[in-house]
Amino acid sequence: MKKALLFSGLCGLSALLLLARSPGGVEGVDAWFQTVPVGSNLQGSYRWLDVAGDSTVQYAQNRLTGTYQFTQSRSLLKSLNFNPAIDFSKGDSPKWSALRNTPLTQATIIGVFAPYSFTDEAVIYGVASGDGGGSLVTNDQIVRTGAVEPLDYGDMNGEDLRHTGKDSIPQDIFKEHATKVLTYYRAANPNTSVWGGPGGTITIGGTYSQSNEHFNGPFDTGNFSNNGFEGYSPELLVYNRILTPGERRKAESYLAMKYGVTLNDSYLDGDGNLVWDRNDAGVYHNRVTAIARNSAGDFVQPMSATSYEEGPRYASLPENDSYHKANSYGLPSEAHLLVMGREYGNQMPDKSVLFWGDDGGELATYTSPNDSLWHIMNRTWLVRTNLPTVADTTAARWTGNGMTITPNGFIDVLSQPENTAASATTPELTGGTGLIEFPCPSVHPTFDVGFSKSGDSGCTYGFRIGSDGSVKTVTDGEASNANIASDISGSDVSVMLSEGVVALRIDGEGGNSYTIQIPDESKSSVFRGIISAESSASPLLLTAVRSNGAVETGYFAELAHNLTTDKEFYHYSRNRTLMLIDPTGEGHFDSDNTIMVKCTSPDVSRGKTMFHNILWDADGSGSDVFTFAYFDGISADVDVTPTTCVGGIPQKDGSIDIGINIGTPIYKYVLTVDTVAGMKKDDVVASGSFMGATHHVDNLATGTYTLTITQGGGNDIHGKGNLLYTTYSHTDRRFTGGDVEWTVTETGSWYRIGAEPSVVEDITQWGYDVRNDKAYFIIDGYTSLTQGVSIKPGDTLGLKISGIYVRWFHNGKEVLKKSAWTLRLWRMCIKYGRGDTHITGLTINGQPVEDFEISGNVQIETPKSSTVAYTVHVGNGCDPSLPNGIEPKAPVVIGEVGHDDYDDGDDVRNEQLTVHSQDGKAHIFDAVLDRGQSGPATLMVFDTSGKLVYQGEMEGDLVKAKQFSVPATGVYIVKAITAEGEHTQKILAQ
Repeated sequence: MKKALLFSGLCGLSALLLLARSPGGVEGVDAWFQTVPVGSNLQGSYRWLDVAGDSTVQYAQNRLTGTYQFTQSRSLLKSLNFNPAIDFSKGDSPKWSALRNTPLTQATIIGVFAPYSFTDEAVIYGVASGDGGGSLVTNDQIVRTGAVEPLDYGDMNGEDLRHTGKDSIPQDIFKEHATKVLTYYRAANPNTSVWGGPGGTITIGGTYSQSNEHFNGPFDTGNFSNNGFEGYSPELLVYNRILTPGERRKAESYLAMKYGVTLNDSYLDGDGNLVWDRNDAGVYHNRVTAIARNSAGDFVQPMSATSYEEGPRYASLPENDSYHKANSYGLPSEAHLLVMGREYGNQMPDKSVLFWGDDGGELATYTSPNDSLWHIMNRTWLVRTNLPTVADTTAARWTGNGMTITPNGFIDVLSQPENTAASATTPELTGGTGLIEFPCPSVHPTFDVGFSKSGDSGCTYGFRIGSDGSVKTVTDGEASNANIASDISGSDVSVMLSEGVVALRIDGEGGNSYTIQIPDESKSSVFRGIISAESSASPLLLTAVRSNGAVETGYFAELAHNLTTDKEFYHYSRNRTLMLIDPTGEGHFDSDNTIMVKCTSPDVSRGKTMFHNILWDADGSGSDVFTFAYFDGISADVDVTPTTCVGGIPQKDGSIDIGINIGTPIYKYVLTVDTVAGMKKDDVVASGSFMGATHHVDNLATGTYTLTITQGGGNDIHGKGNLLYTTYSHTDRRFTGGDVEWTVTETGSWYRIGAEPSVVEDITQWGYDVRNDKAYFIIDGYTSLTQGVSIKPGDTLGLKISGIYVRWFHNGKEVLKKSAWTLRLWRMCIKYGRGDTHITGLTINGQPVEDFEISGNVQIETPKSSTVAYTVHVGNGCDPSLPNGIEPKAPVVIGEVGHDDYDDGDDVRNEQLTVHSQDGKAHIFDAVLDRGQSGPATLMVFDTSGKLVYQGEMEGDLVKAKQFSVPATGVYIVKAITAEGEHTQKILAQ
């Protein structure tokens, strides 16, 4: 039976040293303990610090060194939803904090706890009143001094932090929900005649000891198992009073939003507004997660993931840190199925929130009944936000000074002329945050990337990337003498400005040595992003620059494709996976109205499919429903330009522009006649193949044509390695002979490709050593730097191994022949060096390879053969009434969500609250809560946008009542919030 003394919000790095006293908007916090870094190094030591104003810290005691301030290294703590959390079971125990002028005789203590040991009872923390007396909070019960019987607060409902045989939920579900917000109401009588008295003490970590004065016992150890709690504790709020149910809900909501905890009920923001309604969310109240910014409440959570990950990736386990490789300077880890947030450097508007929760569906896909090329995930998510996202892709993100800027959606190409210094700057950053991200080319001049303070012409704070791939810091316009990194050419680079720190990531990896602290006197300056390149015969060409902070760029999402069923989405994460968004919020996905956000390049090392520039709630309705899907076929746009008219005669100068949305890099096309004057039906007007996303067909006469586009054949391979060539992919099958062929798609990377003998499997013995635009021959295990061919995108390379001979081919022509007496049995292998390697159309004996063994950052897709056809009308400039464009296709329902049988079980509880308008007083109502038990209740009334319009404490004992008024005609949501939950009704004010 759940008791009313301690409550848990079930289902459930910001080191901010702030002089604030309102976590979650609840005023008067006496102690606000957060896990914060001791210095500026996020990979260094951490401590628990009271940020409420008096800077109370935590102490421990060692029998040799005595009392000391407790700290813990980053290697022992973990990040919980991207916020640090200490493991108090490590180090000297117990630890304690003495509170000043806070006796704790009456108190509300709210904290977040994430256990990694689930079945044994353990002491979480102790509370000692300044006037005497104490209590212990274990993961199962409240233990009080003397012979008082302990109070079990979750023996049946699983609302504690311990799983036993009496729990009604299985252990794997308990582990998913292990991280919880726990609220403890303490109401002890003081032992003196003066209210208040000396300060109390919070003791945490380790076991109870009668000899330790900080516990204020004694406690009967026969009533509980005196083990130390094994788990993480990121934050604790201590109030020297009993909070109202409404205040408690606000504080719990703040902690739940920050640490990815799913509460049983609705969420409130710091102003008391309803930001996630449990009743309205219905089936989507699973793994509820949020991002938010509220300056008044000192709360900024720019990205989030649920702390209720499904097994075996339970979020509370030490190995499942929120950050990849447990590096707080890095990117989100592969342990989270879904991470969403604002685009890095794109500050969230103040008092804005965005929530999401899922319907509990399976991660496996189903095939669309209306189009078998679509494969849709069964799970769907609901998004709620209080602020629509409006972005303008045409807004200028860069201004060039000698640098040419070519925008493409939210991405820009920056190119520098030869032998001319050039630069580009962004508009002024809003909110003092910004990001510049790009793949660094293999060949480039020395250039600076970072941020320029208003009035400065160059990079004020940032990094200088040398032509040799070295990196130096730039501080106050001056480059450092020492390098902080080397050989980064070919790597992904990002530079971010946030909270007065400029940080560099190389291939997603950061560190303290990659950061620059902006001086306090300059933190409030206005900055612009800048890229500035020196004059060079090898000019700078950045082909995909992502920049945030100056204009609205929306949100990002990461799907961990390795966590999907059978890693199904892994094979399609390069360009075939889409986020399908239904802006109506109904879960109806059709080809006409669904917003389709195509994935960008994946992060294979973290197992992530990436989505950028998501514009949530673009229609202003307040909600979206989304899921993920992949498409096996070709999706293309076809734009048609009509013929011109000269002297009343239509010319033969119409054209078609093909733009591929989804597909492989190489396509075949055929354009045939339907009805064209002077031509026969089915005559072939144009045909051929093309590589890339676009193709132009011109010299067309007015008329109707059929355009077919076909993809298929060969493996499409992406790989990213290093100068040691330790990343590889090779065939599982061995061959005695055969023809190998592939197509070159880029000339900015290094890789070795060819035949490996099955005896000495670490040597590419015969093949090509490709270095940018040169493909050198590998002959008997050695690269010949004097023999090779020049290559360009679209070229084909090949090998023919037959008998004792190996032949090399370039664009179908034999370019070398050698005898290979020792090559009897071989396999095909690719070893990846610097840069992003991409080859396509790989076949052996005319067939794609079915099975590869992969090591490192490699992704291989074998696209299905697919053809799409369009009816194309080429218009007539002399007769505008004739059709021009493609024949529209009938809309297709891709997928649809069905939750018809859902029952949230809240009807009985909601019926205990009744609301009636007073006769003749249209905007005045009486609310009555009749639940047959006593205890405080807060009445809160919201309009349909969630804005709080009334709040008050209900009066009475077993039956409580409250009169309230609403400001205008309309629909309102009325909630009575108690310690046990909430009761909801909707009313209409006429």
